[in-house]
Amino acid sequence: MGEPPDRRGFLKVATCCVGGGVALAAGVPVVGLLVDPAGKQTVSSGKDPFDLGALSRFAVGAPPTRVEIVAPVVKDAWTAATNVVLGAAFIQRTTPDTIVALSAVCPHLGCAVGFDAKAGNYLCPCHDSRFALDGAKTTGPSERGLDPLPVKVVGDRLELTWVRYKLGQTSREPA
Repeated sequence: MGEPPDRRGFLKVATCCVGGGVALAAGVPVVGLLVDPAGKQTVSSGKDPFDLGALSRFAVGAPPTRVEIVAPVVKDAWTAATNVVLGAAFIQRTTPDTIVALSAVCPHLGCAVGFDAKAGNYLCPCHDSRFALDGAKTTGPSERGLDPLPVKVVGDRLELTWVRYKLGQTSREPA
């Protein structure tokens, strides 16, 4: 026959069970706290249009004007910040009734695009992608042209809705 259970073996198993139960009771809330933000939208701003100022600020036929898009409040799962720069846009008024708004974020890798006044086009200095005035890609490794942004005139003010697109792909999908 087998040996009778010994007291030491029982205490080892009982100690492991009690310790595991305590660890589980403490660990579940900690894991829940760490995983909770993963299911939430981490940035909440930019859904409402941004007021870019008076329409007269953008002269017909003038070169594109670079405008920073600043969110008054940005909240994530842990903090809130005020006056956060989300990005920039180029605004050009081609006719009295036509306004073109392009994101200043390169669709290749997200670098800041500038306007090359001498060449009359947009330039991404990271990998030398160039874009025409309408945003179409002319040269470089970028997979697509600059991303258009929705604008509208409200009274005598210009409003822009900020949209961030996925980088490094030919299709234009919001991020």
